[in-house]
Amino acid sequence: MNDVKVSVIIPVYNNEKFLNKCLDSVLNQTLSDCEIITVNDGSIDGSLDILRNYENSHSDIVVIDQENGGYSNAVNRALSVATGNYIAFVDADDYIEPKMLETLYYEATFHDLDVVLCNWDRVDVKGNFINHHDHVDFDNKIFTSSEIIREFFLNKKELVEAYSWNKLMKRSLFQDFQIEYPDISYGDIPTIFKILTKIKKCKYINQTFYHYVQHHTSFSFSKNEKNVTSFIEAIHRVKDVLEEENLFGKYRKEYFIYTSGCFLTEFGACSEVLKESDKLRETFEKNLKPITIQEFIKYNRPIDYELLLKLFLYKAGLLRLCMVSYHKIKPIFEGKRVDKYA
Repeated sequence: MNDVKVSVIIPVYNNEKFLNKCLDSVLNQTLSDCEIITVNDGSIDGSLDILRNYENSHSDIVVIDQENGGYSNAVNRALSVATGNYIAFVDADDYIEPKMLETLYYEATFHDLDVVLCNWDRVDVKGNFINHHDHVDFDNKIFTSSEIIREFFLNKKELVEAYSWNKLMKRSLFQDFQIEYPDISYGDIPTIFKILTKIKKCKYINQTFYHYVQHHTSFSFSKNEKNVTSFIEAIHRVKDVLEEENLFGKYRKEYFIYTSGCFLTEFGACSEVLKESDKLRETFEKNLKPITIQEFIKYNRPIDYELLLKLFLYKAGLLRLCMVSYHKIKPIFEGKRVDKYA
């Protein structure tokens, strides 16, 4: 193989139902000179057999088999052996469009970009469209680090977000700044944010190249005490990054808005779990009590009235009850479709 342009990293854990479609979509990319690094993270289904079959048939696929160590461990293992100039991530239950890597790689090399982001959508297990956000106003926009950090904190329509999988990133960012995924659930959040603090410029492409498959076994579909606590920890680690980079003073206001939205939305989304966990209720109280209505109104301009209402309801002790009722009636109005991001 010539110099590797892109290393595609696919962590795999019990994804046999989706793995063939995922791998085929990566193999069918129009960009040449890519390597595909798969990490079987202790799967107990037929995932490893599928990976070995593909490895035997395709010289550009590498299979790493390891005991279960979690998503971050698998990703870090793959990064340690990657040789591509750029890194892309694909979750093993998702799939991508054929021109995704070629388009993002062309943009990255032509404009000397550190990161290129693309749009994505949610689909069900049959590939039927669920939803996505159209960001036509940001199409082909080049951002500085400062600009993209503000969008990370303030854009509420998933323009940036802390997903690894809709981005093409220079491998040198991971190498030069010794960036690894922390050993926590939702490790993408502080890791991608750390990347954004290190870039010179990046670009957004408003083409839907990545298809996120929503199903009941998706990690982010699950709400339990461990997952929710890990999410809160990941948000706090964003503050750690700000402090490490001496940026907290610069983005104090934006971080306040970001955490307010994250904690209130997560509280509303895990109302059933909260009934069973005193520890989780105490964790939310610790994080939401310092968020005052006065400060929220002061910093949120224009005011996000949906979040403001959630804050009012939380302070009145009614938010959990309201969200339980909301989740009971929501499927009736949405054709009984369950949306994990409600």
